[in-house]
This record gives sequence, structure tokens and C-alpha cells, in this order.
Amino acid sequence: MSSRKKRLVRLVFFSFLHSLGMTTIINPPSHFRNLFWSLMNKSPRYRTLNFSCIISISCFIAISCACATLAVSQEKLRIDDNSAVVVESPWKLVDVDTKSSLRGLHVFSREDVWASGSNGTIVNTFDGGETWQVHKIPGAEELDFRDVHAIDDGTVVAISSGTPARIYRTTTGGANWSLCYENDDKRIFLDSVCFLDDRRGIVMGDPVGDGLFLLATRDGGKTWRPFKQVPRIKTGEAGFAASGTNMISIGGKRVFIGLGSHLEGQFSQTSRILFTLDSARSWKKTDVPIARNPSAGIFSICFANEKDGVAVGGDFKRPDDSSSNYAVTSNGGRTWSTPELREPPTGFRSCVAVWLKYGREINMIAVGPNGTDRSTDLGNKWHRISNEGFHAVDFAPDGRFGWAVGNEGRIAKWQGVINARVKPAAIEPASISVLQK
Repeated sequence: MSSRKKRLVRLVFFSFLHSLGMTTIINPPSHFRNLFWSLMNKSPRYRTLNFSCIISISCFIAISCACATLAVSQEKLRIDDNSAVVVESPWKLVDVDTKSSLRGLHVFSREDVWASGSNGTIVNTFDGGETWQVHKIPGAEELDFRDVHAIDDGTVVAISSGTPARIYRTTTGGANWSLCYENDDKRIFLDSVCFLDDRRGIVMGDPVGDGLFLLATRDGGKTWRPFKQVPRIKTGEAGFAASGTNMISIGGKRVFIGLGSHLEGQFSQTSRILFTLDSARSWKKTDVPIARNPSAGIFSICFANEKDGVAVGGDFKRPDDSSSNYAVTSNGGRTWSTPELREPPTGFRSCVAVWLKYGREINMIAVGPNGTDRSTDLGNKWHRISNEGFHAVDFAPDGRFGWAVGNEGRIAKWQGVINARVKPAAIEPASISVLQK
């Protein structure tokens, strides 16, 4: 095919998509994409096709891609207190047979996703969300599983918050569960679990006495033992079991723990992060400019690379307050600051995670009860992309496939659509409901 005809076919193909508003298509299905470029290059397989036939096939491919994109969910995105616009939602809610409040979330892979929550509920999918299994562990029906972690495609650890504090483990993909740890001490409240590798893991909980409560495993979660030495904390300091991400591990040696809270009636301008660079042999502490009180502080931490990270939080009793809800680091978590020109997430945020657009462009996605925000500059500036509110968000290790969970058993799949197609005629008085904690 001549270069002139190639340009004409490309023009037909992409002009058709543009006429339907398909400017957000970034990855057409691979079989369509391969067919289109084969036509362009006039591979031997298609040498018998004439030019008009190629035009027709190209239009068919364009229509197929358009139909796939038109299936994207839409929502009303609030502009201000008086108006909203209809946009493509980055989230697609899925139907799962549970009404439990879900806070624990681990996207182990594109296909394998685990979530956990109230009423002893653990849910998972092994096929990327096509089907879901709802697990109820015998004897744990009243527990609140605030965090869950998959070690491999069959081995999963779940922790419960409240009394009794328990840790369960399955090696059969949820078919059977074993009780690995139990403590009836009412002072113990487990917040989160993380693993440095497939053998070494840490569970953190609210302080007992003047030290943080920490448990360790060296056998993949089969047994758990208290740390012999734990980092000391300030009076009133504690963690928040909101999404299982106030503690994270990076690279097999580094662990970061975000704290907040305070004694009743007390307030501080800063919260703190405890961190270790040597697999929890020693701990360091650093101040973070996120205010803390009994309902405020750091709720979630994530890193885009070895140096750049973000902490989010705020006051869960004031979901729309963005006055003190994020901080960033550019030196591996040793110091944290808030940008001078603040463009914060639009409210309290309980979780933040990294999404790799196109599999390579770093974006940060933060969720809270009143909506979802996005940052494209390592957490410095944020803008609202959805009014869909969730407790937790996570992406697969490749950074592309994401999920979010929240109240009433709400589970949503990340669609990767970032408000590219706004309908001006749809501007109307806002009637946006806010997801309550």
C-alpha cells in the first residue's frame, strides 16, 4: 500500500474514533490493534485485499473499539457546590454478594485479588473479577478483618482488629483457614500486615504501654511472636486501621509506619512516621506535617520509587477537610514536607497507591469516603477525578490493574479513564451523595 493510502486509512480510522469522542482509547484490544497494523503494512496474509476492503475493515475495527469504550461507566463529577458535569468514571462497580464494610485489599496480580472486612468477611477472585468467592471463616463471623495479604496464589494471611486479636492463614486459596495467633488482651488492636518477602512478615497494632505493638513471622505467617524490642511512641500516638496501608514494606529491608491520633481533646501540628532500613533491627522517627488529634493523622503511605513517596490522611470525622491531609518525600522517607503551593487531595484520604499509566507513567491515586484524587507529579499536586468514595485502593505489581473497596461491600475495578470526555450540556445542579464512614 502506498504511503498516501496508508495516511488515508489512518485518517478514516482515527477520525471515526474522534467523532464518537473516543479520544481516551489508549490500548485497543490486541487482536484489533494487530489486525489494523497488518493492514497498514500490507502483510502477506492480506495481500489479496483491495483498498476499499481495507477501508471497510478499518472502520469495523474502529466501531468495535468505540463500542468497548462506550461501555465505560459514567458519573456526575462535582465542579463546585452548585454544579456538576457528566464524565467517564475511572471506576466500574462490580456485583459481589456481600454488604460488609471492606477495608483490607491486596491486588496480588491481574487475576488474583483479595479483600477483607467486617462480619468475618473475606472475598477474592482468581479470574480478574469475572467471578468472586465470599469466605466466612468458622468461628470468626463477628470479627473485622481490617487487612489481608497474599503471599502466593494460594497462601493468604488475614488479621482482625478488636478483641480478640486474631491472625488467620490459608494455603488453599480460601477453602480452609487455620488460626495462627490469638490474644484476648483488650489493649491490643491490630492495624495492618506487610511482608518483606514470602517468609518474613510484620503485623503492627496500637501501642501497649509506651511501645508500639509488633508481631513477626519468619515462616510465611504460620507462627507469630512479639518483637523483643519495639519503638517507643508519644503519649496518645497510635495507628489507624483504615486500609491496611499505614504500614508498608519496600525492597525487603525498609518498613514505614504512619501514626496519628492523640489523647482526647489534644492536638498536634505534626504526625510521625517510624521507619527501618535494616529489616526492623533498628527504628528511626521523622515528623510529618499532617496534623493529628484523636481522629486525625497519617492513614496511608506509598512510594513511587526508592526516593519519592507520599503520605495521606487527615481527619476521618471531617471527610471534606483538605487543610492538612498530605505530605511528600524525595529522599527515601527521611524527611517529609508539604509543597508551598498546596493543591491537596479534596478531603480526608484513607489510602494511596501507584498507578502506572500505559504501564510506565507514574500516577498516584488516593481514595477516601468523599471521592478519588489523582497526582501526576509524585504527589505534589492533586485533582479530583471521581466522586466515588472508597476505603482502600491497590494496583497489581505491574502498576496497571487496580481495584478499590469500601462500605456496603462495594468493589470497583479501575478503568484508567481520566475524565477525558466531558459533556458541557450535562452541567446541572449537583446532587452528589457522599459515602459515609
